[in-house]
Amino acid sequence: MAESQVAVAIVAHAPLGSALKSVAEHIFGEHPGLTVIDVLPGACAEDSTESLINRLKRLDTGAGVLLLTDLPGASPANICVRACSLAHQAGMRCEVVSGVNASMVLRVVNYGTSDLNDIVQVALEGAAQTVKRIDS
Repeated sequence: MAESQVAVAIVAHAPLGSALKSVAEHIFGEHPGLTVIDVLPGACAEDSTESLINRLKRLDTGAGVLLLTDLPGASPANICVRACSLAHQAGMRCEVVSGVNASMVLRVVNYGTSDLNDIVQVALEGAAQTVKRIDS
C-alpha cells in the first residue's frame, strides 16, 4: 500500500466481509489496502473495540482509515463507531460508512484516493448508484 493511501477495513457480520473482499479480489486482484474484520456471533462493541482500535493503528499509514460496515445499530457498526471515536481522540483520521455492499467495495478499490473525505464520497456513490430496480 502506498504510504499516502487510505486504509479500508470491512467490519461486518461473518462471513460478509470476507465474501466482499473475495469479490473485489476476483475482479481486481489482491489489494493490500483492503482488510476484513469478520465479527462473529455474540461479539459486542465493549469487548471488541480495543482490538479494532489496535488494528486500525497498524493499518493507518497517515492518510486515515475508512471503516465499511453492514447494518447501522448492529454490533459491527457499534464496534466501528466506538473505535472511530477512540481513533479521533488519538489524533487518527477515521470515518465509518454503513450499508456496505459489493459495489461500494469495488468503487473504493477501483477509485482509491489519498484523501479520506474523497474516498468516503466514492463509497457512498458506489452504493447509491447501484441500488435500483432493474426488472422494468
